[in-house]
Amino acid sequence: MKDYGMYIYEEEVYLKKDPNWILRWGIVLVFGFFVFAVGFAYLFSYNESITASVILTTTEPPVHIRAKRTGRVVEVTFDAGDIVTKGAVLGVMENTGDVTDIIALKEKLSEEYPLVMNLKSLSDQFPSHLRLGSQIRPFYNRFLNAYRNLIFYNAFGNEALEESQLQQQLIGQTKSIENKIKEINGIQRDLEIAKTDFDRYQDLFKKGVISMQDLENKEIGYLKTQREYGNQEQQLNQLRLLWASTQNRKMQFDNSHIKNEGIYSSKLELEQEELISALYEWEEQNLLKSPIQGRISFFEVWGKHQNIKENQVVFTVAPKESQELLGRCQVPIRNSGKIKPGQRVIIKLENYPYREWGTLDGEVKIISEVPTKGENEGYVVYVQIMDLETSYGKILEFKQEMIGSAEIILEEITLLERIFYQFRHLWSHTKQ
Repeated sequence: MKDYGMYIYEEEVYLKKDPNWILRWGIVLVFGFFVFAVGFAYLFSYNESITASVILTTTEPPVHIRAKRTGRVVEVTFDAGDIVTKGAVLGVMENTGDVTDIIALKEKLSEEYPLVMNLKSLSDQFPSHLRLGSQIRPFYNRFLNAYRNLIFYNAFGNEALEESQLQQQLIGQTKSIENKIKEINGIQRDLEIAKTDFDRYQDLFKKGVISMQDLENKEIGYLKTQREYGNQEQQLNQLRLLWASTQNRKMQFDNSHIKNEGIYSSKLELEQEELISALYEWEEQNLLKSPIQGRISFFEVWGKHQNIKENQVVFTVAPKESQELLGRCQVPIRNSGKIKPGQRVIIKLENYPYREWGTLDGEVKIISEVPTKGENEGYVVYVQIMDLETSYGKILEFKQEMIGSAEIILEEITLLERIFYQFRHLWSHTKQ
């Protein structure tokens, strides 16, 4: 019992004893370190960012000309670095036709040309000896046959011959009607004179100057002239009926001729359209053309007689004019919702190591509405780059499609906020 009381007494003495200086200063140091850590976490801030791959290009990017089929390049018309115009032929694939003949035919058919009406003019305008190759020749032959059929129909068609004969008949009948009218006008004058003479004889007969026989003879002459006038009127009506019948037949042949000529013309137009389509298809398959004006670059093909595969890039044409620089970034989906237009972007190019050359500055311009699908799923972000002066003051030489990495600065947050986010995340999970 005494030992227990001593133990209690010693414990109370120990608890009431002031801590030594090491313990006191240790507590102070721990508290001070905690205050310093909290203050440092509150004051220290860093940039939250997203790193993405980037490709430098322009508002009008370079155009890659790809082969539409597997084959051999038989002609390269430009050297690397040359300036080419829009629509220029850069290369020709091996084929059975002559490029000059095919292009000339395509240009002629694409323009307005006069319709020829004889075989000599047709042969001059569309020769049959053109070297068009097996792909175009069948369409060209059908086009020429349709053209010849139209010419033959217009020159030797039954409707055309009958129409010409009817036209001549109408001319003759019209002339006969005109002559008959003149003849009737003359007989009408004779009839008027005969009537006047007969009336005068009637007056003389009433006065007893002439005999009945003289009056009857004069009446017979008058009636004869009257009958002749009636016969001529009847003949005129018959001529007019004949003219109307001939005119009706001519109109029927005209309609038939127009209908048949329309059939031949439509056939010619159809064959021409199919020929033009075949020419465009041949051009698409065999000519490597530049869709823009710019400077040409070669890849795996640099001369004639080289084999290439379908969809292989043969040439690249970069725009000649100075344009706005853009960076195309492939951003992962994680944290992409924080990206906003106007945010700063730091670009490091593989062509120019940033430790030696420095970095480029840009800002977010456009963010795609939907993510891309496939292996590299994510959003496409376009970055506007004002110039090629680096953070070290060096000017870089621009080359199309330089690659590198882009660091998109999302926002500046403190270390304390970052720690708070973690605790808030844990707290929300604990409540659940």
